[in-house]
Amino acid sequence: MPDPDVLVVGGGIAGLAAALRLRERGLQPLVLEAENRVGGRMTTDRVGGFAIDTGVTLIGNRFHNMRRLARRLGLEPWIRPVRFTLGIRDRDSTRAYRARRPDDILLRAGLSAQGRVAALRFFLDLVRNRRALVHGRSDRSEALDTRDCAAYLDGLGAGGGELFEKVFEPGLRAALGGAPARCSRAILMQTVWNTLGGGFWNFEGGVDRLIAAAAAPLTIWTNARVRRLTYEAREVTVELEREGRSVCLRARGAILAVPGHRAAALADLPEWIAEPLARTAYSRIASAHVALSERPAAPFEGYGFLHPAEGVGVLELEHRRAPGRCPPGTGMVSVYFVPTSGWSPLAAGDAELSARAAAIVDETFPECRGKILFVHLIRWETGIALFPAGRLTEMAALRRRLTRWDAPIDFCGDYLDGLSSEGALATGEQAAERLAARLGAG
Repeated sequence: MPDPDVLVVGGGIAGLAAALRLRERGLQPLVLEAENRVGGRMTTDRVGGFAIDTGVTLIGNRFHNMRRLARRLGLEPWIRPVRFTLGIRDRDSTRAYRARRPDDILLRAGLSAQGRVAALRFFLDLVRNRRALVHGRSDRSEALDTRDCAAYLDGLGAGGGELFEKVFEPGLRAALGGAPARCSRAILMQTVWNTLGGGFWNFEGGVDRLIAAAAAPLTIWTNARVRRLTYEAREVTVELEREGRSVCLRARGAILAVPGHRAAALADLPEWIAEPLARTAYSRIASAHVALSERPAAPFEGYGFLHPAEGVGVLELEHRRAPGRCPPGTGMVSVYFVPTSGWSPLAAGDAELSARAAAIVDETFPECRGKILFVHLIRWETGIALFPAGRLTEMAALRRRLTRWDAPIDFCGDYLDGLSSEGALATGEQAAERLAARLGAG
């Protein structure tokens, strides 16, 4: 290959988006990915005729950057709208919440009058602050980033705690990394506005359609594990291992599209960058995807639980997600595990996770007992970026300082903006724009 202008370390959606934008600005990027495939948490495993999205499973209708990228890559024929209803199960009943239907919470949630008042106040807050809830623009969310979810909902009145316990905690336990009460109010509002508030879409056959199309025009080295990055005013040097060999690459610039704490460990950075990046935290999660010879008689796409078995976040039904996920007549229930104070999904062995998943599927869908074909496990050391109150504000300040920095390196990833794939993509494009301007490109 010709000498690259920019080395992009990390081949997830943020790194691929950065590399594509660099190409548009007339620069030659080389993507360095440590794993044997690109995509990061936006990949698809194919097992026994089933297509299993490994991390990102649904894309919000308000993920406008993602939709534009899909159209630009010619993927419009494979985009499918996804009808999504979440069933919250109590011991003796199930309440349904449809995406884009806040009236389900206001009128059918089993809430007291005080709980309904709190829900109305919450939805009015969403509408008032909708411009601050755009993924990729967390700088607009700083005024909302001062309290955690529990404190914010308590402030909505006597029914705020009830709204949290009956709706948001069981419904968003997995989406927010297992600890909804401690995450920022801004993240709660972003998540509800952009997902349940806006509805979903997906790709027929798997989300990796987008990854494959994005990667096609790029030069990519997989199995390239970067060990060290050094930089001067007009050059960066990257030391890496690939196929058992040590390799040294030089370029005009670099973008670190890896989790923040890993980026902080790769290079000697100024304190104002290194310290906040080193504090990046992710939930450590796992999922078990239970393939079934017959589809359960279930009317909803997802299930949450008021009284879950320890570590169970939500269940999602793959055959209802989008076409091309399961062979005809079969089904798949994905069980998403989250850490608790007494249990870690990553510390559990494969047999334990598979048994837990089979048990919750049998309990929730008794008609599927004895019909399990296999259980496919996925584990993430860096699962969902965690944002306690104040973290979005800290990242917004960092991004503002990066626009004034003159070094030939930059940073992108979900940890800079929130916990969505849309935010990761947007930060990749923004990092590419900043670096291209420093290099005098385009």
